[in-house]
Amino acid sequence: MCPLRLQTFGNLALKARSGEDLAFPQKALLIVCVLRLGERPALRRDEASAMLWPEADREVQHINLRKMVSRVRKAQLAYHSVILDIDETSIALGDDGQRLVVDAACFRRDDTSLETMLALLRERFLSGTLPDGFLRRWGDLQVDMQYHRFRERLFAVSRDVAAKPDTVVLREAAFLLLERNVHDEPVRALLEDNAPSAQQDDLLGDPTKASLFPGQRTTAPKSLPLDTPVVYAQVMPHASRALSVTASLPRLALLPPALRLGASRTLTGTVAALIDDIAISLCTLRNISIVAPHTAKRIQESNDKIAMLETHAISYLVDTTLCAEGLLVQIIFVPLDRVIWAERFALDTPFSSHRRVIAKIIADSIATELQRNHDPLVEYEHHPDAYRAYLAGARQTKDISLPSIRGARRGFREALQYRQDFAPSFIGLARTYSLEWVLTARGDKNLLHKAEAHARLAIQQDPAGAAGYKELGVAKLYLGDLDESLDALARAEALSPHYADAIYSYADSLVHASRPDEGLRKIQRAIELNPLSPDDYFWSAAGASYFVGKYQDAIDYIGRMTNQSSADRLRAAAFAMLGDLASARRYRRKDRETNPHFDLDRWLAVLPIRETWQKELYREGLSRAGY
Repeated sequence: MCPLRLQTFGNLALKARSGEDLAFPQKALLIVCVLRLGERPALRRDEASAMLWPEADREVQHINLRKMVSRVRKAQLAYHSVILDIDETSIALGDDGQRLVVDAACFRRDDTSLETMLALLRERFLSGTLPDGFLRRWGDLQVDMQYHRFRERLFAVSRDVAAKPDTVVLREAAFLLLERNVHDEPVRALLEDNAPSAQQDDLLGDPTKASLFPGQRTTAPKSLPLDTPVVYAQVMPHASRALSVTASLPRLALLPPALRLGASRTLTGTVAALIDDIAISLCTLRNISIVAPHTAKRIQESNDKIAMLETHAISYLVDTTLCAEGLLVQIIFVPLDRVIWAERFALDTPFSSHRRVIAKIIADSIATELQRNHDPLVEYEHHPDAYRAYLAGARQTKDISLPSIRGARRGFREALQYRQDFAPSFIGLARTYSLEWVLTARGDKNLLHKAEAHARLAIQQDPAGAAGYKELGVAKLYLGDLDESLDALARAEALSPHYADAIYSYADSLVHASRPDEGLRKIQRAIELNPLSPDDYFWSAAGASYFVGKYQDAIDYIGRMTNQSSADRLRAAAFAMLGDLASARRYRRKDRETNPHFDLDRWLAVLPIRETWQKELYREGLSRAGY
């Protein structure tokens, strides 16, 4: 047996028996794949060069091939193996190439287990990055065949009662197939048949609670037809015929629950089962593609979620968090990085027995919110470049610093070049001008008038959207029009009760309206809705805490900020009020380095605070700190 094997799922690699990657040209490995999996005896050299470099002219193709052949011969000499037999006219498999173990070949064997196929299909065949032309078409046919054989194996295993198939494996396999083809009804029926404890929940036996989804199947058909052609050279498989439809559907990732401080670890198993129930319920929807649980788990565990979401073309992210107060569920519309719905569910004693009913309620709420968000989704699909530019700007506003918000402004302006009436960019621009006014602390009302103007443009373009009213409320707050600010922010909250950013801004305006206790309760609500809060939430909570006399809480909130330097002035005042003058003066010096021209009297004169006592409390803290 050849001691080498070829890995085609995930990274394309030639591996030694020990698992070590061996240096071998990637393009040459593609030829090995075509010869082994395509069952071709050989390729002509000109055919191979055109296949590997389809965009280059013929002379460049031949030059590239000669260079690759030289590298192949050196590698084979080093490994004492003949994987490719190359002469002046053709490229064929050598003796070792014919004996090479190839992972993808298992799909052609009848004895391959469902688990083995599932483990491979969790990764992408040949990394999904083949050049256009013959190789791309060939790769697509290979994937079609793999999923067809995987589907055949799934139904064969599900019918084998004696084998007692693993229900978890069956469900994940069904998810993977529905992710590829949302219209595969036999697979959907199989998934419903294997829903955990589907027939054991007494509450579900109540006909008044039969289904929260109109048209949902309550019992699966007795027979599960395969109805899929098996001759790939003549007819494309059923699954691949629906791919163009599935690919056009928005994709949703339901993330497994993240654990926060104070969460009950005894409930983690029940909550994980609840998420499983929700995923199965969502699979009844035909207008959205649900990513498989393994993919969702990888997104959750990734250090760069944004990159993962872009790689998997996710439109909606359903984020779940288990915390001391219960289970928080929120839907994020990824193109705008915006929470469009959030709710918290108490995990009381009867939670376990009501689990599947709660799952249906949550799934129904998600389906409703996705329908409400249909128009923004259509806009995104029609103007993806504008959304990408907007999102690049929005990411920078999470870092509250002058360089970041000015960089964000460039992203928002670029989005308007793609679409002149793009409301999210007007919202983003309004936000950058308001933030710049706060950070520079010079009282430049021109910045606030720009913020107001852009907020009104956003409202004009999207009168039903909460975000425009939110930014109008912020601009009006800093302009000193506190009543108009509160009216606009109340309107934003009414339009979107779960819009955490609007609730945060409402809280901030309440603090400036000399109602800091109400503001503190509201900003705490916003943080509950968005546990991974941006810095300005914590900054606002710190300010509210300061004005109700909770100075240590103010310092603690600032400590939760990613970029804490923007709140050094408030932190200096809080330390001073606690009597820690050494810390107060340290943060005053840091603030002076960033804002050397800060003038206390001038700032308090323009700071929009309704009642004198509040300004004097702030003055007292800053004066004690040495301002």
